Amino acid sequence: MKIASAPVSFGIFELTADDDGLPDPVAVLDAMVDAGYEGTELGPPGYFGDAAGTAAALTERGLSLVGSFLPMRLSRREHMDEDFAFLEEALSILDETTPNDGGRPVVLVSDSFSEPDRVAGAGRIEELPETWLGEARFDLLVANAHRAAERCHERGYEAAFHYHGGTYVETPREIDRFAERMDASLIGFCFDSGHSAFGGGDPVAFLDTYGELVSHVHLKDVDGAVMEQIRTTGLGLREAWRRGVFCRLGEGSVDMPAVLERLRGSGYGSWLVVEQDRFIQPGQTLDMVADDQAHNRALLRELGA
Repeated sequence: MKIASAPVSFGIFELTADDDGLPDPVAVLDAMVDAGYEGTELGPPGYFGDAAGTAAALTERGLSLVGSFLPMRLSRREHMDEDFAFLEEALSILDETTPNDGGRPVVLVSDSFSEPDRVAGAGRIEELPETWLGEARFDLLVANAHRAAERCHERGYEAAFHYHGGTYVETPREIDRFAERMDASLIGFCFDSGHSAFGGGDPVAFLDTYGELVSHVHLKDVDGAVMEQIRTTGLGLREAWRRGVFCRLGEGSVDMPAVLERLRGSGYGSWLVVEQDRFIQPGQTLDMVADDQAHNRALLRELGA
């Protein structure tokens, strides 16, 4: 297993892509290399520059492009034309961005965290049955995930489904519901240790149940004190991110040694992507954020990864 980083660990993702004062992209790539990472996910298309420039910057640093997160409103029929056009555009960007190193990034198909009631109730969805999808829309969500995966395969990419806080596939019950319908010949799971715990599940139990279906991995740790605040006061997804719900590896509730043991036992041999989803806080510098990512890489090294 090889270890990659991701722009979201440096505060760059869909909700912050247009913010002022984001870390310099070249400095972020250099920080990844300095910490010992061998690859990165793409992050919001355009953050690292145009496709050719991004590919050159990755090649110059010996970094592989290992994944691209593509949220789509999978249960909303009225948005399908727009969102599948977005998918095509994103795949074209990947075609031009991927370094010529023999590997292709995994496309991480996800439901979008854009429904106000789900974003507000994230982390305590099982207490809010009024936010659950009915059968028809859930069937549509799965069908569109399959359709997206088929298109990825046609364009030469492997697809993995990323369950995620704030989406319609967040909790263990919803993951099971998706798994009952998923076509494993088309799409695997992106195992995310942080979102497993955030949604109320046990990351190790997920791997015990679905380990053979995992085709991509995100490693996160979860601050139990912030999760308690979420469950008792209803912070919502954005505030959870602001309060640092995803903490440095080894400082939260995720049993990382057991996670790695289960991944090895299931025969997983691809990328481990360290993601510490975050908003950059006032006064935080790139050096501070980079120090967290160096810590995360060092901890995995201590655990034999």
